[in-house]
Amino acid sequence: MDLQLSLAILVGKTIGLINKLTGSGATAAPGLYALKIDPNLIKKLSGKIEFGNVVISGTNGKTTTTRLTSHILPAKYKIIHNRQGSNLLRGIASTLIKNTSIGGKINGNLGLWEVDEATLPQALENLNPNKIVLLNLFRDQLDRYGEIDSVRKKWQTSLSKLQRGATLILNADDPGIAYLAKDFKGKTVCFGVEDKKLDLPQTANVADIHNCLNCGSKLVYSTVLSSHMGHYSCTNCGLKRPNVQVGASHLKFNPDFSTSFDLSINNYQLQTTHFPLPGLYNAYNVLAASALCDNLQTDHTRINQRLTDFQSAFGRFQTIEVGTNKKVTIFLIKNPTGANEVLRILSLKSNLSVLVALNDNFADGTDVSWIWDTDWEILTPKIKHLAVCGTRCWDMATRLKYADFKLSKNNVYEDINYSLQNSVESLSENETLIILPTYTAMLEIQKSLNKIGGVKWHEQ
Repeated sequence: MDLQLSLAILVGKTIGLINKLTGSGATAAPGLYALKIDPNLIKKLSGKIEFGNVVISGTNGKTTTTRLTSHILPAKYKIIHNRQGSNLLRGIASTLIKNTSIGGKINGNLGLWEVDEATLPQALENLNPNKIVLLNLFRDQLDRYGEIDSVRKKWQTSLSKLQRGATLILNADDPGIAYLAKDFKGKTVCFGVEDKKLDLPQTANVADIHNCLNCGSKLVYSTVLSSHMGHYSCTNCGLKRPNVQVGASHLKFNPDFSTSFDLSINNYQLQTTHFPLPGLYNAYNVLAASALCDNLQTDHTRINQRLTDFQSAFGRFQTIEVGTNKKVTIFLIKNPTGANEVLRILSLKSNLSVLVALNDNFADGTDVSWIWDTDWEILTPKIKHLAVCGTRCWDMATRLKYADFKLSKNNVYEDINYSLQNSVESLSENETLIILPTYTAMLEIQKSLNKIGGVKWHEQ
């Protein structure tokens, strides 16, 4: 028996029990302290999982893609998933402890892990996954991550060390992600959007990649879908967007915030897929999850069926009733690319009531300069009522002033709870308030909605 491991598990379970009894939300605390006792806990426990470990990472879409994968996979997979914990190592450790007996017996046969971009190299080393899904890389929390080139180089070094039996599932439309196949020893699967044009309004193009990562020459795009994602090639060295095994075509973004498209998996054309989440970013999440589930030998019919009844995590896109005749719809925003995609979808509507909640806590990123790279102007003619709140509300108000919004001082409050109540009260019957929060603001809004009569969110 491994006494060090058993002690670490015992301490972790004890902290988890205390948290449960006291109502603490510190879901990562058990793993944090257990790793101090046994730093190899993740390696030891994850290595016992029968069907191995799956890692999903990227700037945008990690949570939705991981939950979508869990929703699709058949019952033969008993999934261990850091659904409630953090996506850092301590969150992974906490989830493993929760699903392991004191003697080290694992209660599950597949590890499904959402992993923070900066943590990915450590996660790859500790989990030794046999499936890795990489969604995208955009500028996000520069104070914490640095530029995406440095993040990608660290990823590339870690991926080159993985076993040959591993499979790498990549977004072909992101040249920085597709390039990661170069030094990878295992199998590579690519997904992407096949359409040459989308039925969405254009936003300001905030591209993080302009030059070929292979030779440094300028990339030429035949199709730009979002930021630096699209169909690209290098006229100097021949690098180009790889062919995709999982693709979406004929995308249609519907007024009810749903999405329709034709899904193709390994040349097998499924019937038109209707997905109840909005935007191009969620289409990529569907493609990534579909590619992964196909690689885990999931029937194509099941994939298509399960896509239609999926519900995302709180705040990623959720409509909640407030009282008897009002609603709020929440879209998490955290960087210019993700925010621009949300604004594109919202711009399909008119007479919007909007509350923007901008915080600058550690989990949000202390650098909020990204709001100046976001195309708020696309919403200017669409807004009926606008309010701003959060720790950096005046920064946001200043940015919106330059987008020609008419924003009264009476609609700018640091207090999120107060601003939310005012915005809800200003709604007419059967109206919906659109809330655009950063991460910690979203958590505050979740608590506030419960206080003012919002339907309490229950995890699916």
